[in-house]
Amino acid sequence: MATDEYRWNKFLSLPGEERNKSEEVLFLCDPDDNRSVLVHKLMFACDHCLEKEEVLSLWQQGVCDLPPSPYFDTSIYVLYISILVFAVLGNSMVVYVVCSSAKMRTVTNYFIANLAVGDLFMAIFCVPFSFMSTLILKYWPFGGELCVAVNYLQAVSVFVSAYTLVAISLDRYFAIIYPLRPRMTRFQAKVIIAAVWVLALATTLPVAIYSKLFEPPLNWYRYFGHQVCTEDWGDSESNKGSRTAYSVALMLLQYSLPLAVLIFTYSRIAVVVWGKKNLGETPARMDRIARSKRKMIKMMVTVVLVYTLCWLPFNALMVVREVHNIDGWAYIKYLWALFHWLAMSHTCYNPVILCWMSNKFRSGFCNVAYMLPCLRRYVDTWFFSQEPELIRVNTYTNYSRGTSSRLVTISLKDDTIIFKSRNINGHNGAPAYNCRKFLQMLEETSSESPL
Repeated sequence: MATDEYRWNKFLSLPGEERNKSEEVLFLCDPDDNRSVLVHKLMFACDHCLEKEEVLSLWQQGVCDLPPSPYFDTSIYVLYISILVFAVLGNSMVVYVVCSSAKMRTVTNYFIANLAVGDLFMAIFCVPFSFMSTLILKYWPFGGELCVAVNYLQAVSVFVSAYTLVAISLDRYFAIIYPLRPRMTRFQAKVIIAAVWVLALATTLPVAIYSKLFEPPLNWYRYFGHQVCTEDWGDSESNKGSRTAYSVALMLLQYSLPLAVLIFTYSRIAVVVWGKKNLGETPARMDRIARSKRKMIKMMVTVVLVYTLCWLPFNALMVVREVHNIDGWAYIKYLWALFHWLAMSHTCYNPVILCWMSNKFRSGFCNVAYMLPCLRRYVDTWFFSQEPELIRVNTYTNYSRGTSSRLVTISLKDDTIIFKSRNINGHNGAPAYNCRKFLQMLEETSSESPL
């Protein structure tokens, strides 16, 4: 229900004497006879009238209340809390998998871990504050210091993600296009990650400088002491022009230019990986290397595509808001909530993509899940349910007294070791190896992969 219709119905529901007094307040606030429609006088009195005591009486009677939106609020809670939980768990697992295994500490995985750290910053410091203050409370209750910190960290984490994706693409570009050049070392990768953070902190510094608490010119904020957290660049035309120019510059630096670099590098890489053959390699080894590179490129292109689709609507909306005043549009609240949720949900997708498209990350996630006894059965079931298709190596494993021998089937499929077990007498049994042994065998027998 629209705000004016809701307030008008509340006004009509007042008892006769109270409604007459309220009507006197409406004419006191707006004595102009040109405003002949009473509902317009009601909206003006509630939002803009400076007669504080009289208007407060309207608020106390509930005439000026905003229409409730229980379904919208419940949906917002569910959607944003889901983002927060999945983003924190998933990205924490990515950082742990990279840091806990020496074989996972590669240059590319360092960059992927940095992506996860940026998403963690976004999920922890930005998601809960943003949706609570903007969509639920409609004011900022967390103080001026957190206003500056949250706005700044949100901008920094977005730039960290964009610059890290560019760093990954350039690393892959030079490694594949110029294979004879020295590869980037882990120390160099750490230096680049530090440079990414410094550049992100410097680029978004104006956000921290101009972020402050601001009291909108509405009675609900004025009379009840509520404020909002926003960037205040001043009211002069030059300041407004500076804010618009900076917003457009952020759009270019955070989205357009990185996207152009990513399209160029991965297009060149795709041409080389799918069209070039390495001389001096055996056909089998050349095929394995090509498959590994193609899987890596598909995974990173998926990461870039998800980033592009998640942030494009919100960035476009922010630019339109800077150029045109659309805040008065009746449905801007819902459009902003949809686009903002889509942008924030990007923090959840990278762990899912890594688990889906990277064998080593999938094994690392399995290792983490196997630490919880309640999940071990499901992890074993998931791994051992896969059917061998290509190369089969049969080995017999003898067990201690009371346990029958089992036939272990090992399959090599796209550089992944997949195996299951069964009783030699033909009866199905429990897996001969648990997931821990599977991960050990995977590390010992799988070929080298870029990830």
